Amino acid sequence: MYKIILNPFAGKGKAFRSIRKIEKYLQKHYMEYDMAITDSPKQATNFAFESANQGIEYIIVAGGDGTINEVLNGIMKSDNPEKVKLGIIPIGGGNDFIKNIDYPKKLEKQIKLLRRRITQKIDIGHVEDYYFINTLGIGFDAQVAITYSKSKTLDGSGGYMKAVMKTLIKCKSYPVEIQVNDISIKGDKLFVSVGNGKCCGGKFHLTPDAKIDDGVFDFCIIDKLTRREIIKFLPKVIKGKHTNLPMVKMMQGNEIIIKSEIDLPVYLDGEIPDLKDKKNIDIKILPKQLNLIVQ
Repeated sequence: MYKIILNPFAGKGKAFRSIRKIEKYLQKHYMEYDMAITDSPKQATNFAFESANQGIEYIIVAGGDGTINEVLNGIMKSDNPEKVKLGIIPIGGGNDFIKNIDYPKKLEKQIKLLRRRITQKIDIGHVEDYYFINTLGIGFDAQVAITYSKSKTLDGSGGYMKAVMKTLIKCKSYPVEIQVNDISIKGDKLFVSVGNGKCCGGKFHLTPDAKIDDGVFDFCIIDKLTRREIIKFLPKVIKGKHTNLPMVKMMQGNEIIIKSEIDLPVYLDGEIPDLKDKKNIDIKILPKQLNLIVQ
């Protein structure tokens, strides 16, 4: 039995238009399922939490990266997260996380993949009471995510790029002290990206070498830049060709601690967490904590 948790608002309504087609293929391939359709924020977390505690082994999230994040948090906060196998039907705007694996683009092939139930153990990130599966950002990219999330019209990588342009108007850097692997870095930084996965914002490969099952984060730390420098920088980030630039520091580790005298904007998997302490942020990786249906 599959529990399908579908966010009809994902992809600015794209997911709603996919419901009948998803059900058609589930039925065509004789897959017993129960579908729960969300109608409010964080409801996917509740559905996943209840399903996991009821002993449902296969939980399928149909939506975008934010919906995946909600379902992940419901599973991880349940009594037996290790027993759950998570499947994905990516019908959001950017669909960043799914780019970390060789995943079919056609819906029917995705359903067939879910039916085979072959899983891989992957890493997840953890900060305070929140879990994330793909990326966490602090600073400029978090402000971009906040702008993007507040818009009712921006969608996908094009929408994310427009959010970047809007955020540039009030571009600022953040005074931080960063601790990774006994190395301390201080100064004004544009942003810090913590990558379990390699892509965010639809097409920005900030941590292009990150792997979801290697037990470490990839970190991308960017120095303070002017607006003009950021605009020149963006095309390189899209292609993941920025890693050797002088204003960029790439690192790996299983934990990063970021401190500041001011509150720092934070996003994870495109969502905006309500952290208790936005000045002292401790982010850890939890190796091979989630069973993901991959082929």
